[in-house]
Amino acid sequence: MITINKNRFSKIAGEAALIFVSVFVAIWLESEWQSRSDRLEAKESLGQLLAELRDDKELVKQVKLEQTTFIEASEKILILLENPDSHSQQSDRDVFEDITGAVTIWPRRAAWTTMVASGQLGLITDKSLVARLGDFYEHQQTRLIYNGESYDASYEEIGVHYFSEVWDFQRHEFLTSDYEKIAALYGRVLWLKGWAVWYLDSLADYEETIDELIEEIEDYLQAR
Repeated sequence: MITINKNRFSKIAGEAALIFVSVFVAIWLESEWQSRSDRLEAKESLGQLLAELRDDKELVKQVKLEQTTFIEASEKILILLENPDSHSQQSDRDVFEDITGAVTIWPRRAAWTTMVASGQLGLITDKSLVARLGDFYEHQQTRLIYNGESYDASYEEIGVHYFSEVWDFQRHEFLTSDYEKIAALYGRVLWLKGWAVWYLDSLADYEETIDELIEEIEDYLQAR
């Protein structure tokens, strides 16, 4: 009788152990699957971030070209404002059209925002890369966006409050010979030209950082 009880106990214990192990394995497999799924999702998001950086790199090239054109046009306008009598309708029309084409960059942040909000940054094993991305998006890019907004506001102010009093963009001729108005426009164009030169330098630094991040992300993705 005792032997039978021991056998029953051993059988029950074995079944319980089997159930425990089965449940443990099931939980582990589910956790492992979820972990792999999260890592795959983070990798896909990092790939999307990489694509956005490549797009931004091309956009930076375009904006740098337009800012260079603006700087060259502003130099010619400054010469014209110093000597209004040297006005030539055809050549000056081209110069003033060039100065109206300056734009700033609005970088893409969708992939970064998604990774931050979903906690995917914690799944990137290269913590130095995470730190570099954080500094880029939260500091360098944020500064560039803010400076671009300020630049755009100043650019618009000059167009509304200064050019509109001095130059007729439809007839391509001076609206006034008032020295104070021309001098005021001269001062604002000179100031904005200096800002454009500084902004162009910022774009060069931004582009260099993008190149470095693209290389680092590519290396990270290739290693996994």
